[in-house]
Amino acid sequence: MNNDQIFRSRARVLDEDLTGRASTAGADALLARIVALEPALEPAPARRRFMPSPRRALLGLAVAAALAGAVVVGPSLIGRSEQVYAGQAVTIDRVGDEYVFYFTEGDPDPAELQKAFHKVGLDNLTVTLIPVSPRQPGSVFGFESSDRGAKATFTGDSCPERVEDCITAFSVTADIEGPAEVRLSRPAKPGEKYAYPADAGWPGEALAGVELQGRSAAEAARVVREHHLKVSYALDWPLRNGDKGVRFEVDVPVSRIDPGWQVATAESYNDGVIVLHVVPGPSATPPPGF
Repeated sequence: MNNDQIFRSRARVLDEDLTGRASTAGADALLARIVALEPALEPAPARRRFMPSPRRALLGLAVAAALAGAVVVGPSLIGRSEQVYAGQAVTIDRVGDEYVFYFTEGDPDPAELQKAFHKVGLDNLTVTLIPVSPRQPGSVFGFESSDRGAKATFTGDSCPERVEDCITAFSVTADIEGPAEVRLSRPAKPGEKYAYPADAGWPGEALAGVELQGRSAAEAARVVREHHLKVSYALDWPLRNGDKGVRFEVDVPVSRIDPGWQVATAESYNDGVIVLHVVPGPSATPPPGF
């Protein structure tokens, strides 16, 4: 993925921010490492936007891709370091010209984090916690700063090497000028809507243990409604020019869904609606822009 695909000039943790994004083979390779819609019963113009795929185990980098600032995905933050703070939720090391944060709580107290940041002189750094599926602790990461020289690095797989029970880790430039914000995921509270979708069949989700992949759109919709849930549709259009991946057309009216088309995945936002991602048949004509 190039920078044009990844970064935007303004960060918002909303679905709309992923407009214009495609799921590519490169994105899938990265995301595999990290891991309220009304039912469309009447024909209506469909809005087009591109969203993370629930086929990925975690959604962290999709969020990082939607946020502004220099974000780097590194294989490891382990190296020569000096511990400068240790608290219940976070441990902070100084590594060169960066501070490295190791989180051991999935839902840390923001007040405790601000105290930790103050201890190392990052008074202008704040953290926003974003509700996601409890199956995705530490999966969301984003960084925004008005300081063009500031950068952030995210890693989720190597942090236990440094701190026991570490969930996620990131580093930021030590001398950030002006305000900066880091966004991290936290487990959603019971009944709380997710900021980003989860696989509807995961344990604890609305269709836990139910496999809809490969079923027809009509059969999948029937199963969803049997669980007293609403249905929304998205179409997964293959990328053109030989590229691997798909572009997601969401909020597609049921009138455009062939009942025999197959379901690729089913997403949940924990809001009583299941989004069925449907693969268009070979004779289907994509709309303009797809």
